[in-house]
Amino acid sequence: MHVLKEEKGYTLVTVLLIFAVAAIITVSLVSASVSTFKTVKVSETGTQDKLNAEMVADEATALIEKQVDSINSVIATGTVMPSQLISMLQAAITNIQQQKNGKCSIEYKTLKDGTAPDGIVLGKVTISVPVGKSGKTLTKVMTLSTVSDVFQYTAVTPSNMYLYGSPYIIGDVNIGGDLYVSNYGKYVDGYTKYIRTYFPAINGTLTVKGRYYEAGKQPVYNFYSWKPFGPESFSRYFSVAPVVKNRQLTVDKINVGDMITAKALGWPENIKINSNYSYNTDKYGNAFGYDVTASQVGSQPIKGNLYVGDDLIVGENKSLTVNGDLYVKDVLTVKGNLTVKGKIYVGGYADLNGVLSTGADKYIYIAGNATLSDVSALNLNGVMYVNGSLTSKGDVNTNGSIYVRGNADVENFSNSNGTLILLCDGNIQLANNNLYKDNPKVIDAYLYSNSNLFIYGIGSNLKINGGIYGNTISLSASRGRTIHNPIYDELEFQNPQPADPAKSRLTVNFKKDMILNPPKGIPTVNKVTLKEINTSVQ
Repeated sequence: MHVLKEEKGYTLVTVLLIFAVAAIITVSLVSASVSTFKTVKVSETGTQDKLNAEMVADEATALIEKQVDSINSVIATGTVMPSQLISMLQAAITNIQQQKNGKCSIEYKTLKDGTAPDGIVLGKVTISVPVGKSGKTLTKVMTLSTVSDVFQYTAVTPSNMYLYGSPYIIGDVNIGGDLYVSNYGKYVDGYTKYIRTYFPAINGTLTVKGRYYEAGKQPVYNFYSWKPFGPESFSRYFSVAPVVKNRQLTVDKINVGDMITAKALGWPENIKINSNYSYNTDKYGNAFGYDVTASQVGSQPIKGNLYVGDDLIVGENKSLTVNGDLYVKDVLTVKGNLTVKGKIYVGGYADLNGVLSTGADKYIYIAGNATLSDVSALNLNGVMYVNGSLTSKGDVNTNGSIYVRGNADVENFSNSNGTLILLCDGNIQLANNNLYKDNPKVIDAYLYSNSNLFIYGIGSNLKINGGIYGNTISLSASRGRTIHNPIYDELEFQNPQPADPAKSRLTVNFKKDMILNPPKGIPTVNKVTLKEINTSVQ
Protein backbone atom coordinates (compact mmCIF):
# COMPACT_ATOMS: atom_id res chain seq x y z
CA MET A 1 0.00 0.00 0.00
CA HIS A 2 2.80 2.35 0.83
CA VAL A 3 4.35 1.82 -2.58
CA LEU A 4 1.03 2.44 -4.27
CA LYS A 5 0.57 5.75 -2.41
CA GLU A 6 4.07 6.87 -3.48
CA GLU A 7 3.31 6.05 -7.13
CA LYS A 8 0.08 8.04 -6.92
CA GLY A 9 2.05 10.92 -5.44
CA TYR A 10 4.58 10.85 -8.25
CA THR A 11 1.78 10.75 -10.80
CA LEU A 12 0.17 13.83 -9.28
CA VAL A 13 3.45 15.73 -9.29
CA THR A 14 4.07 14.75 -12.89
CA VAL A 15 0.62 15.93 -13.93
CA LEU A 16 1.10 19.21 -12.10
CA LEU A 17 4.50 19.72 -13.78
CA ILE A 18 2.98 19.06 -17.19
CA PHE A 19 0.22 21.60 -16.53
CA ALA A 20 2.82 24.12 -15.35
CA VAL A 21 5.00 23.66 -18.43
CA ALA A 22 1.95 23.86 -20.67
CA ALA A 23 0.88 27.07 -18.98
CA ILE A 24 4.33 28.59 -19.38
CA ILE A 25 4.43 27.61 -23.04
CA THR A 26 0.93 28.99 -23.59
CA VAL A 27 1.80 32.29 -21.93
CA SER A 28 5.03 32.48 -23.97
CA LEU A 29 3.19 31.77 -27.20
CA VAL A 30 0.51 34.33 -26.42
CA SER A 31 3.18 36.90 -25.48
CA ALA A 32 5.16 36.12 -28.65
CA SER A 33 2.00 36.36 -30.75
CA VAL A 34 1.10 39.70 -29.21
CA SER A 35 4.68 40.95 -29.73
CA THR A 36 4.73 39.70 -33.33
CA PHE A 37 1.33 41.28 -33.95
CA LYS A 38 2.59 44.60 -32.60
CA THR A 39 5.78 44.34 -34.70
CA VAL A 40 3.76 43.57 -37.83
CA LYS A 41 1.41 46.46 -37.11
CA VAL A 42 4.36 48.82 -36.57
CA SER A 43 5.97 47.55 -39.78
CA GLU A 44 2.72 47.94 -41.70
CA THR A 45 2.24 51.42 -40.28
CA GLY A 46 5.83 52.39 -41.17
CA THR A 47 5.43 51.08 -44.70
CA GLN A 48 2.13 52.89 -45.16
CA ASP A 49 3.59 56.12 -43.76
CA LYS A 50 6.48 55.87 -46.23
CA LEU A 51 4.07 55.24 -49.12
CA ASN A 52 1.99 58.23 -48.05
CA ALA A 53 5.11 60.43 -47.94
CA GLU A 54 6.17 59.23 -51.38
CA MET A 55 2.69 60.04 -52.70
CA VAL A 56 2.89 63.59 -51.35
CA ALA A 57 6.36 64.04 -52.92
CA ASP A 58 5.09 62.68 -56.24
CA GLU A 59 2.11 65.03 -56.17
CA ALA A 60 4.42 67.99 -55.56
CA THR A 61 6.70 66.81 -58.38
CA ALA A 62 3.74 66.60 -60.76
CA LEU A 63 2.78 70.18 -59.89
CA ILE A 64 6.37 71.33 -60.54
CA GLU A 65 6.39 69.51 -63.90
CA LYS A 66 3.17 71.29 -64.84
CA GLN A 67 4.67 74.67 -63.93
CA VAL A 68 7.85 73.87 -65.91
CA ASP A 69 5.73 73.07 -68.99
CA SER A 70 3.97 76.41 -68.57
CA ILE A 71 7.28 78.26 -68.23
CA ASN A 72 8.66 76.53 -71.34
CA SER A 73 5.59 77.64 -73.29
CA VAL A 74 6.40 81.24 -72.33
CA ILE A 75 10.07 80.77 -73.33
CA ALA A 76 9.00 79.40 -76.74
CA THR A 77 7.09 82.61 -77.53
CA GLY A 78 10.04 84.96 -77.13
CA THR A 79 13.24 85.89 -75.35
CA VAL A 80 13.30 85.36 -71.59
CA MET A 81 16.27 86.79 -69.72
CA PRO A 82 17.97 84.62 -67.06
CA SER A 83 16.82 86.95 -64.27
CA GLN A 84 13.23 86.70 -65.53
CA LEU A 85 13.48 82.91 -65.72
CA ILE A 86 14.75 82.68 -62.15
CA SER A 87 11.87 84.88 -60.95
CA MET A 88 9.40 82.62 -62.78
CA LEU A 89 10.91 79.51 -61.17
CA GLN A 90 10.88 81.05 -57.70
CA ALA A 91 7.26 82.17 -58.11
CA ALA A 92 6.23 78.72 -59.33
CA ILE A 93 7.82 76.95 -56.35
CA THR A 94 6.28 79.45 -53.91
CA ASN A 95 2.85 78.83 -55.44
CA ILE A 96 3.22 75.05 -55.14
CA GLN A 97 4.43 75.37 -51.55
CA GLN A 98 1.24 77.25 -50.70
CA GLN A 99 -0.87 74.53 -52.34
CA LYS A 100 0.87 71.77 -50.38
CA ASN A 101 1.14 73.73 -47.14
CA GLY A 102 1.07 71.42 -44.13
CA LYS A 103 1.85 68.29 -46.13
CA CYS A 104 5.42 69.08 -47.17
CA SER A 105 7.99 71.85 -47.47
CA ILE A 106 9.57 72.85 -50.78
CA GLU A 107 12.82 74.80 -50.92
CA TYR A 108 14.30 76.42 -54.04
CA LYS A 109 17.92 77.55 -54.34
CA THR A 110 19.57 79.16 -57.39
CA LEU A 111 22.98 77.57 -58.10
CA LYS A 112 23.70 79.34 -61.42
CA ASP A 113 21.98 82.59 -62.41
CA GLY A 114 22.86 82.68 -66.11
CA THR A 115 25.38 85.52 -65.83
CA ALA A 116 28.45 83.30 -66.29
CA PRO A 117 29.89 82.81 -69.81
CA ASP A 118 28.13 79.44 -70.14
CA GLY A 119 24.74 81.14 -69.60
CA ILE A 120 23.41 78.24 -67.51
CA VAL A 121 20.43 78.77 -65.25
CA LEU A 122 20.45 76.06 -62.59
CA GLY A 123 18.27 75.68 -59.53
CA LYS A 124 17.96 72.99 -56.88
CA VAL A 125 14.55 71.99 -55.52
CA THR A 126 14.28 70.07 -52.23
CA ILE A 127 10.95 68.51 -51.23
CA SER A 128 10.75 67.40 -47.58
CA VAL A 129 7.85 65.23 -46.32
CA PRO A 130 7.40 63.93 -42.72
CA VAL A 131 7.10 60.12 -42.59
CA GLY A 132 4.15 59.74 -40.21
CA LYS A 133 5.10 60.25 -36.54
CA SER A 134 8.41 58.37 -36.87
CA GLY A 135 10.49 61.53 -36.72
CA LYS A 136 11.95 60.65 -40.14
CA THR A 137 11.75 62.78 -43.28
CA LEU A 138 11.55 61.78 -46.91
CA THR A 139 13.73 64.14 -48.97
CA LYS A 140 13.55 64.42 -52.75
CA VAL A 141 16.19 66.53 -54.53
CA MET A 142 15.69 67.72 -58.11
CA THR A 143 17.28 70.24 -60.45
CA LEU A 144 15.73 72.76 -62.80
CA SER A 145 18.25 73.74 -65.47
CA THR A 146 18.78 74.96 -69.01
CA VAL A 147 21.47 72.32 -69.62
CA SER A 148 20.61 70.27 -72.72
CA ASP A 149 18.30 67.42 -71.72
CA VAL A 150 20.50 64.90 -73.51
CA PHE A 151 22.64 64.90 -70.37
CA GLN A 152 19.71 63.80 -68.21
CA TYR A 153 19.93 60.12 -69.23
CA THR A 154 22.46 57.29 -69.17
CA ALA A 155 22.04 56.32 -72.82
CA VAL A 156 20.06 58.03 -75.60
CA THR A 157 19.75 57.38 -79.32
CA PRO A 158 17.13 58.72 -81.76
CA SER A 159 17.83 55.61 -83.86
CA ASN A 160 18.92 52.04 -82.99
CA MET A 161 20.97 50.54 -80.17
CA TYR A 162 23.04 47.35 -80.52
CA LEU A 163 24.14 45.52 -77.36
CA TYR A 164 26.63 42.79 -78.24
CA GLY A 165 27.34 40.44 -75.36
CA SER A 166 27.17 41.68 -71.78
CA PRO A 167 27.56 45.46 -71.43
CA TYR A 168 26.06 46.76 -68.18
CA ILE A 169 23.97 49.97 -68.23
CA ILE A 170 22.86 51.57 -64.96
CA GLY A 171 20.16 54.21 -65.31
CA ASP A 172 17.59 55.42 -67.85
CA VAL A 173 17.80 54.37 -71.51
CA ASN A 174 15.85 56.07 -74.33
CA ILE A 175 15.81 54.49 -77.80
CA GLY A 176 14.01 56.16 -80.70
CA GLY A 177 14.37 53.15 -83.01
CA ASP A 178 14.92 49.43 -82.37
CA LEU A 179 16.92 47.57 -79.73
CA TYR A 180 19.12 44.62 -80.77
CA VAL A 181 20.64 42.23 -78.20
CA SER A 182 22.99 39.27 -78.53
CA ASN A 183 24.85 37.04 -76.08
CA TYR A 184 27.92 37.20 -78.34
CA GLY A 185 30.39 40.03 -77.85
CA LYS A 186 32.32 40.99 -80.95
CA TYR A 187 35.80 42.40 -81.37
CA VAL A 188 38.39 43.02 -84.08
CA ASP A 189 41.55 40.90 -84.04
CA GLY A 190 42.74 40.94 -87.63
CA TYR A 191 39.12 40.35 -88.56
CA THR A 192 35.83 40.33 -86.63
CA LYS A 193 35.69 37.60 -83.97
CA TYR A 194 33.10 36.62 -81.36
CA ILE A 195 33.00 35.47 -77.73
CA ARG A 196 29.93 33.86 -76.22
CA THR A 197 28.98 35.46 -72.90
CA TYR A 198 25.79 36.60 -71.17
CA PHE A 199 23.05 38.81 -72.54
CA PRO A 200 23.29 42.53 -71.62
CA ALA A 201 22.09 44.03 -68.34
CA ILE A 202 20.06 47.25 -67.91
CA ASN A 203 19.51 48.23 -64.29
CA GLY A 204 17.02 51.03 -64.80
CA THR A 205 14.18 52.12 -67.05
CA LEU A 206 13.93 51.46 -70.79
CA THR A 207 11.94 53.24 -73.48
CA VAL A 208 11.97 51.77 -77.00
CA LYS A 209 9.82 53.34 -79.72
CA GLY A 210 10.53 50.53 -82.16
CA ARG A 211 10.85 46.77 -81.61
CA TYR A 212 13.12 44.33 -79.76
CA TYR A 213 15.36 41.87 -81.63
CA GLU A 214 17.71 39.10 -80.47
CA ALA A 215 20.37 37.25 -82.42
CA GLY A 216 18.93 33.81 -83.08
CA LYS A 217 22.33 32.10 -83.26
CA GLN A 218 26.07 32.75 -83.35
CA PRO A 219 26.85 35.39 -85.99
CA VAL A 220 28.92 34.46 -89.03
CA TYR A 221 31.16 37.03 -90.76
CA ASN A 222 29.40 39.89 -88.95
CA PHE A 223 25.98 38.64 -90.06
CA TYR A 224 23.28 38.30 -87.41
CA SER A 225 19.98 36.47 -87.80
CA TRP A 226 17.80 38.86 -85.80
CA LYS A 227 14.47 37.64 -84.41
CA PRO A 228 11.81 39.80 -82.68
CA PHE A 229 10.77 39.34 -79.05
CA GLY A 230 8.58 41.19 -76.58
CA PRO A 231 8.86 42.50 -72.99
CA GLU A 232 7.38 39.24 -71.73
CA SER A 233 10.73 37.58 -72.70
CA PHE A 234 12.98 40.11 -70.94
CA SER A 235 14.12 37.58 -68.33
CA ARG A 236 15.57 35.48 -71.15
CA TYR A 237 17.27 38.19 -73.16
CA PHE A 238 18.55 40.44 -70.35
CA SER A 239 20.74 39.22 -67.49
CA VAL A 240 19.26 42.16 -65.55
CA ALA A 241 15.88 43.08 -67.00
CA PRO A 242 14.96 46.78 -67.26
CA VAL A 243 11.62 48.32 -66.32
CA VAL A 244 9.69 49.41 -69.41
CA LYS A 245 8.64 53.04 -69.22
CA ASN A 246 6.45 54.71 -71.81
CA ARG A 247 7.57 58.30 -72.39
CA GLN A 248 8.10 60.73 -75.23
CA LEU A 249 11.63 60.88 -76.64
CA THR A 250 11.97 64.67 -76.77
CA VAL A 251 15.75 64.94 -76.42
CA ASP A 252 17.06 67.79 -78.55
CA LYS A 253 19.87 67.16 -81.03
CA ILE A 254 22.99 69.29 -80.50
CA ASN A 255 24.26 70.91 -83.70
CA VAL A 256 27.95 70.41 -82.98
CA GLY A 257 29.16 71.67 -86.37
CA ASP A 258 27.13 74.87 -86.09
CA MET A 259 28.52 75.52 -82.61
CA ILE A 260 32.10 75.09 -83.90
CA THR A 261 31.39 77.45 -86.80
CA ALA A 262 30.01 80.05 -84.38
CA LYS A 263 33.29 79.94 -82.41
CA ALA A 264 35.60 79.98 -85.46
CA LEU A 265 38.66 82.23 -85.24
CA GLY A 266 41.06 83.32 -87.96
CA TRP A 267 44.50 84.80 -88.41
CA PRO A 268 44.36 88.62 -88.05
CA GLU A 269 44.67 90.18 -91.53
CA ASN A 270 46.81 93.07 -90.29
CA ILE A 271 49.55 90.76 -88.93
CA LYS A 272 52.25 89.88 -91.49
CA ILE A 273 55.01 87.47 -90.41
CA ASN A 274 57.41 85.77 -92.82
CA SER A 275 60.17 83.19 -92.32
CA ASN A 276 62.81 85.92 -91.84
CA TYR A 277 60.92 87.49 -88.96
CA SER A 278 62.92 87.06 -85.75
CA TYR A 279 61.19 86.97 -82.38
CA ASN A 280 60.54 90.45 -80.93
CA THR A 281 58.01 92.53 -79.03
CA ASP A 282 56.39 95.90 -79.61
CA LYS A 283 55.72 98.81 -77.26
CA TYR A 284 52.28 97.39 -76.36
CA GLY A 285 53.76 94.13 -75.07
CA ASN A 286 52.67 92.05 -78.07
CA ALA A 287 55.16 89.43 -79.29
CA PHE A 288 55.87 88.23 -82.85
CA GLY A 289 57.81 85.34 -84.37
CA TYR A 290 57.82 82.77 -87.17
CA ASP A 291 58.95 79.53 -85.50
CA VAL A 292 58.81 80.07 -81.74
CA THR A 293 59.79 77.96 -78.72
CA ALA A 294 59.16 78.57 -75.02
CA SER A 295 62.93 78.81 -74.46
CA GLN A 296 63.14 81.58 -77.04
CA VAL A 297 60.46 83.60 -75.23
CA GLY A 298 62.08 83.21 -71.81
CA SER A 299 60.58 82.87 -68.36
CA GLN A 300 58.72 86.20 -68.23
CA PRO A 301 55.02 86.29 -69.26
CA ILE A 302 54.13 87.97 -72.55
CA LYS A 303 52.18 91.08 -71.57
CA GLY A 304 50.00 91.26 -74.69
CA ASN A 305 49.19 88.88 -77.54
CA LEU A 306 51.56 86.36 -79.13
CA TYR A 307 51.52 85.95 -82.93
CA VAL A 308 53.38 82.95 -84.39
CA GLY A 309 53.71 82.89 -88.20
CA ASP A 310 54.36 79.13 -88.40
CA ASP A 311 54.85 76.71 -85.45
CA LEU A 312 54.90 77.12 -81.67
CA ILE A 313 56.56 74.49 -79.46
CA VAL A 314 56.28 74.39 -75.66
CA GLY A 315 58.67 71.56 -74.86
CA GLU A 316 58.70 69.13 -71.96
CA ASN A 317 59.45 70.85 -68.62
CA LYS A 318 59.03 74.24 -70.35
CA SER A 319 56.46 76.93 -69.51
CA LEU A 320 54.95 79.78 -71.47
CA THR A 321 52.45 82.36 -70.21
CA VAL A 322 50.56 84.78 -72.49
CA ASN A 323 48.45 87.44 -70.80
CA GLY A 324 46.59 88.19 -74.03
CA ASP A 325 45.52 86.01 -76.97
CA LEU A 326 47.62 83.39 -78.77
CA TYR A 327 47.59 83.05 -82.57
CA VAL A 328 49.50 80.16 -84.18
CA LYS A 329 49.27 80.10 -87.96
CA ASP A 330 50.20 76.43 -88.37
CA VAL A 331 51.16 73.80 -85.74
CA LEU A 332 50.90 74.06 -81.94
CA THR A 333 52.85 71.48 -79.90
CA VAL A 334 52.52 71.44 -76.11
CA LYS A 335 54.44 69.02 -73.90
CA GLY A 336 55.00 71.35 -70.97
CA ASN A 337 52.84 74.12 -69.50
CA LEU A 338 51.00 76.68 -71.66
CA THR A 339 48.86 79.31 -69.94
CA VAL A 340 46.93 81.81 -72.06
CA LYS A 341 44.71 84.36 -70.33
CA GLY A 342 42.85 85.06 -73.58
CA LYS A 343 41.73 82.78 -76.43
CA ILE A 344 43.87 80.43 -78.54
CA TYR A 345 43.78 80.10 -82.34
CA VAL A 346 45.58 77.28 -84.17
CA GLY A 347 45.43 77.46 -87.95
CA GLY A 348 46.72 73.95 -88.57
CA TYR A 349 47.35 70.87 -86.43
CA ALA A 350 47.63 70.64 -82.63
CA ASP A 351 49.55 68.07 -80.55
CA LEU A 352 48.59 68.68 -76.94
CA ASN A 353 50.02 67.17 -73.73
CA GLY A 354 51.04 68.57 -70.35
CA VAL A 355 49.01 71.51 -68.99
CA LEU A 356 46.91 73.82 -71.16
CA SER A 357 44.83 76.68 -69.72
CA THR A 358 42.74 79.55 -71.08
CA GLY A 359 40.91 82.45 -69.44
CA ALA A 360 37.67 81.79 -67.56
CA ASP A 361 35.41 82.80 -70.47
CA LYS A 362 37.85 82.01 -73.32
CA TYR A 363 38.39 78.94 -75.50
CA ILE A 364 40.68 77.11 -77.90
CA TYR A 365 39.89 76.93 -81.64
CA ILE A 366 41.82 74.44 -83.80
CA ALA A 367 41.20 74.76 -87.54
CA GLY A 368 42.75 71.36 -88.34
CA ASN A 369 43.07 68.02 -86.54
CA ALA A 370 44.14 67.48 -82.93
CA THR A 371 46.02 64.76 -81.07
CA LEU A 372 45.73 64.64 -77.29
CA SER A 373 47.92 62.88 -74.74
CA ASP A 374 50.19 60.97 -77.13
CA VAL A 375 53.16 61.51 -74.77
CA SER A 376 51.65 62.28 -71.37
CA ALA A 377 48.29 63.21 -69.84
CA LEU A 378 46.65 66.46 -70.90
CA ASN A 379 45.33 68.66 -68.08
CA LEU A 380 42.89 70.99 -69.80
CA ASN A 381 41.37 74.07 -68.19
CA GLY A 382 39.04 75.42 -70.84
CA VAL A 383 36.79 74.59 -73.77
CA MET A 384 38.16 73.30 -77.08
CA TYR A 385 36.67 73.46 -80.59
CA VAL A 386 38.28 71.18 -83.21
CA ASN A 387 37.28 71.84 -86.82
CA GLY A 388 38.89 68.56 -87.97
CA SER A 389 39.14 65.16 -86.28
CA LEU A 390 40.44 64.15 -82.86
CA THR A 391 42.76 61.37 -81.72
CA SER A 392 43.20 60.83 -77.99
CA LYS A 393 45.81 58.33 -76.81
CA GLY A 394 45.84 58.90 -73.05
CA ASP A 395 44.29 60.65 -70.08
CA VAL A 396 42.49 63.96 -70.55
CA ASN A 397 41.83 65.54 -67.16
CA THR A 398 39.29 68.33 -67.21
CA ASN A 399 35.89 69.58 -66.14
CA GLY A 400 35.26 70.97 -69.60
CA SER A 401 34.00 70.32 -73.11
CA ILE A 402 35.62 69.37 -76.42
CA TYR A 403 33.67 69.89 -79.67
CA VAL A 404 34.81 67.97 -82.78
CA ARG A 405 33.47 68.40 -86.33
CA GLY A 406 34.98 65.11 -87.58
CA ASN A 407 35.56 61.74 -85.93
CA ALA A 408 37.05 60.96 -82.52
CA ASP A 409 39.25 57.91 -81.96
CA VAL A 410 39.91 57.38 -78.25
CA GLU A 411 42.36 54.97 -76.61
CA ASN A 412 43.82 54.55 -73.09
CA PHE A 413 41.52 57.31 -71.92
CA SER A 414 40.39 58.42 -68.47
CA ASN A 415 39.42 61.63 -66.71
CA SER A 416 40.07 62.29 -63.03
CA ASN A 417 39.35 66.01 -62.72
CA GLY A 418 35.62 66.55 -63.10
CA THR A 419 33.65 65.42 -66.15
CA LEU A 420 34.71 65.67 -69.79
CA ILE A 421 32.01 66.35 -72.37
CA LEU A 422 33.12 65.07 -75.80
CA LEU A 423 30.77 66.10 -78.62
CA CYS A 424 31.28 65.05 -82.26
CA ASP A 425 29.43 65.48 -85.51
CA GLY A 426 31.34 62.39 -86.71
CA ASN A 427 31.85 58.94 -85.23
CA ILE A 428 33.24 58.20 -81.77
CA GLN A 429 35.07 54.94 -81.17
CA LEU A 430 36.51 53.83 -77.82
CA ALA A 431 38.82 50.84 -78.21
CA ASN A 432 42.04 49.49 -76.67
CA ASN A 433 41.38 51.09 -73.30
CA ASN A 434 42.91 49.49 -70.20
CA LEU A 435 43.74 46.36 -72.18
CA TYR A 436 43.70 42.96 -70.41
CA LYS A 437 43.38 44.48 -66.92
CA ASP A 438 41.18 42.79 -64.32
CA ASN A 439 39.95 46.03 -62.71
CA PRO A 440 38.03 48.61 -64.75
CA LYS A 441 39.46 51.99 -65.64
CA VAL A 442 37.07 54.77 -64.64
CA ILE A 443 36.16 57.45 -67.18
CA ASP A 444 34.20 60.46 -65.93
CA ALA A 445 32.74 61.60 -69.23
CA TYR A 446 29.69 62.13 -71.39
CA LEU A 447 30.19 61.02 -74.99
CA TYR A 448 27.96 62.53 -77.69
CA SER A 449 28.00 61.65 -81.42
CA ASN A 450 25.66 62.78 -84.20
CA SER A 451 26.88 59.73 -86.12
CA ASN A 452 27.89 56.30 -84.73
CA LEU A 453 29.12 55.65 -81.20
CA PHE A 454 30.93 52.32 -80.71
CA ILE A 455 32.53 51.26 -77.41
CA TYR A 456 34.44 48.00 -76.94
CA GLY A 457 34.74 46.13 -73.64
CA ILE A 458 36.38 42.86 -74.71
CA GLY A 459 40.12 43.38 -74.29
CA SER A 460 39.30 46.77 -72.80
CA ASN A 461 37.89 47.13 -69.28
CA LEU A 462 36.00 50.39 -68.70
CA LYS A 463 33.50 52.02 -66.38
CA ILE A 464 32.03 55.23 -67.77
CA ASN A 465 30.55 57.50 -65.10
CA GLY A 466 28.45 59.91 -67.14
CA GLY A 467 26.41 58.95 -70.17
CA ILE A 468 26.35 58.29 -73.92
CA TYR A 469 24.47 59.57 -76.97
CA GLY A 470 24.80 58.39 -80.55
CA ASN A 471 22.75 58.55 -83.71
CA THR A 472 23.40 54.81 -83.49
CA ILE A 473 24.88 53.25 -80.34
CA SER A 474 26.83 49.97 -80.29
CA LEU A 475 28.30 48.46 -77.12
CA SER A 476 30.24 45.19 -77.08
CA ALA A 477 31.45 43.47 -73.92
CA SER A 478 32.39 40.22 -72.21
CA ARG A 479 32.79 39.46 -68.49
CA GLY A 480 35.66 38.51 -66.24
CA ARG A 481 39.29 38.10 -67.27
CA THR A 482 40.66 38.59 -70.77
CA ILE A 483 44.31 37.87 -71.53
CA HIS A 484 46.44 38.04 -74.65
CA ASN A 485 48.32 34.85 -75.49
CA PRO A 486 51.54 36.03 -77.19
CA ILE A 487 52.40 32.53 -78.44
CA TYR A 488 49.27 32.21 -80.56
CA ASP A 489 48.70 35.99 -80.78
CA GLU A 490 45.08 35.67 -79.75
CA LEU A 491 42.73 36.52 -76.88
CA GLU A 492 41.78 34.03 -74.17
CA PHE A 493 38.69 34.51 -72.00
CA GLN A 494 37.58 33.41 -68.55
CA ASN A 495 35.59 30.18 -68.87
CA PRO A 496 32.92 30.06 -67.65
CA GLN A 497 32.12 33.75 -67.77
CA PRO A 498 31.09 35.22 -64.35
CA ALA A 499 27.33 35.39 -63.72
CA ASP A 500 27.62 38.74 -61.90
CA PRO A 501 26.71 41.59 -64.32
CA ALA A 502 29.07 43.90 -62.36
CA LYS A 503 31.93 41.80 -63.81
CA SER A 504 31.19 43.23 -67.26
CA ARG A 505 34.21 44.78 -68.95
CA LEU A 506 32.03 47.71 -70.04
CA THR A 507 29.76 49.57 -67.61
CA VAL A 508 27.94 52.85 -68.27
CA ASN A 509 26.64 54.49 -65.09
CA PHE A 510 24.79 57.81 -64.98
CA LYS A 511 26.68 60.50 -63.05
CA LYS A 512 23.99 62.49 -61.24
CA ASP A 513 26.25 65.11 -59.69
CA MET A 514 27.30 66.27 -63.18
CA ILE A 515 24.05 68.25 -63.26
CA LEU A 516 24.94 70.02 -60.00
CA ASN A 517 28.48 70.74 -61.25
CA PRO A 518 28.18 71.08 -65.04
CA PRO A 519 31.48 71.14 -66.98
CA LYS A 520 32.65 74.28 -68.77
CA GLY A 521 31.11 74.66 -72.21
CA ILE A 522 28.28 72.16 -71.71
CA PRO A 523 25.52 72.92 -74.27
CA THR A 524 22.40 74.73 -73.12
CA VAL A 525 18.90 75.02 -74.57
CA ASN A 526 16.08 77.57 -74.43
CA LYS A 527 13.95 75.55 -72.06
CA VAL A 528 13.96 74.23 -68.51
CA THR A 529 14.43 70.54 -67.74
CA LEU A 530 13.46 68.86 -64.47
CA LYS A 531 15.73 66.03 -63.26
CA GLU A 532 15.49 63.97 -60.06
CA ILE A 533 18.88 63.69 -58.36
CA ASN A 534 18.14 61.71 -55.21
CA THR A 535 15.39 60.47 -52.88
CA SER A 536 16.17 59.37 -49.32
CA VAL A 537 14.52 58.76 -45.94
CA GLN A 538 16.40 59.81 -42.81
